[in-house]
Amino acid sequence: MQGYWAETVARSPDAGSEWHLGGWWAPGAWGAVSWIRQDGLRLAHALGPGCEAAAVFRDWAADTAYLRVQLAALLAGRPVSVNTCGPDRICAVGQHSGSPGAGTGRAVEVLYSVSARPVRRHPRALRFPRPGHPGAPDPTHSSSV
Repeated sequence: MQGYWAETVARSPDAGSEWHLGGWWAPGAWGAVSWIRQDGLRLAHALGPGCEAAAVFRDWAADTAYLRVQLAALLAGRPVSVNTCGPDRICAVGQHSGSPGAGTGRAVEVLYSVSARPVRRHPRALRFPRPGHPGAPDPTHSSSV
């Protein structure tokens, strides 16, 4: 194992879009779980107190027993996530600030995901070729574009 990638993503099939809301590289599983917990709480705060999707993230972040299950899964090499969905408003593209309905957008279903996964690399992929090795770049020649 070389580390863990954690990220927060929102997707809307209705709007045909995906938004990367944050990401973090962690050298250890505990760092990845800590980050997704904190980012889940950040997302819950941004969604607001009355949002059901926000409640899912808050409840999950408070469940320390389940966070330990997710930590064990990461340590075993499996990805983990917490996912929920809810309506949100997406501002329409092409609306001008002075036009009627500008800034109101339309309600669409949005899928929210906070996840972490182990990243494995082949040990040889981490080494640079030695000078003179067939795969090493030749320092006497530079490529021009």
